[in-house]
Amino acid sequence: MITLRQIDAFRGVMVTGSVTGASKMLGVSQPAVTRLLQDLESELGFKLFVRASRQLNPTIEGRMLYEDVETAFLGLDQIKTAAINIKAFSRGNIRLVTIPSIAGTFIGGIIAAFNRQYPDISISLEVQPSQRVSEYIASGVCDVGISTVSIDHSAIVSRSVLHGQSECIVPLGHRLSKKKKIVPKDLKEETFISYMPDSIYRHKVDAVFASFNVSRKLMLSARTTEAIFQMVASGLGVSIIGPSFPQMNFRPGITSIPFQPAIHGDLALLYLDHRPLSMVAERFIDMTEAHIKSAFSKRKPSGSRGRKSGR
Repeated sequence: MITLRQIDAFRGVMVTGSVTGASKMLGVSQPAVTRLLQDLESELGFKLFVRASRQLNPTIEGRMLYEDVETAFLGLDQIKTAAINIKAFSRGNIRLVTIPSIAGTFIGGIIAAFNRQYPDISISLEVQPSQRVSEYIASGVCDVGISTVSIDHSAIVSRSVLHGQSECIVPLGHRLSKKKKIVPKDLKEETFISYMPDSIYRHKVDAVFASFNVSRKLMLSARTTEAIFQMVASGLGVSIIGPSFPQMNFRPGITSIPFQPAIHGDLALLYLDHRPLSMVAERFIDMTEAHIKSAFSKRKPSGSRGRKSGR
């Protein structure tokens, strides 16, 4: 059987032109190189070299074999280079999915910070409604998700990075815009913009109003928080969104006011539990968590008064 050591000896003689050079190149004795060559020739069934004086000259068959050997070694060098690049984060990609409200606010800063440190890593960003973020992670379409919806999925890890709570948003100048907090009875018979009927968060909000026996005018609904912002800013009604985090809810044309009883929720990083993350994805997750915690820790809460958007 041909061994890698025999091929090393053959290549060493071809590169250096002598058994002496090959022995120095490989760090073995000259007799060991000679024996390896003899064993290789025996396995192959043809001569690789002919001796002329003190020189070893490759046969035609030896030269033909060397071309393939060099191709193989070039492939090994490419594999080694690829491994070095992977370890140095000079190669790789991250498939990210998040919700519109995050995509429209701070996700750009996170990607920019990561790109500055790892400019050779490619990042693709999917923006989907919260209900579909978990689907993209569970199916393996994306590696990392960022969402504000609690995930109850055995295959998905939900890593909380920030805690938030519900907010009521009303158009600027609305009769409720000066209140320090909003409670269910304040929204009685108000035109209310809900999330879509299949939204987990909508069911939480509806359950709160049902428990207080408060009715609203449920004429309008939207799929995303960003769409609800736009509808409220246009004066179509009021809404409750959440969880709320600083920087996410500042939009022109609305006032954001804490809602009680609070409907708590977390901003979480999502990834598959049963499939190991790449080193690149792990580094992205760690940097994202640090970036979010650092960014939001610098922003003190605005207190209990309504916060006007567009400042």
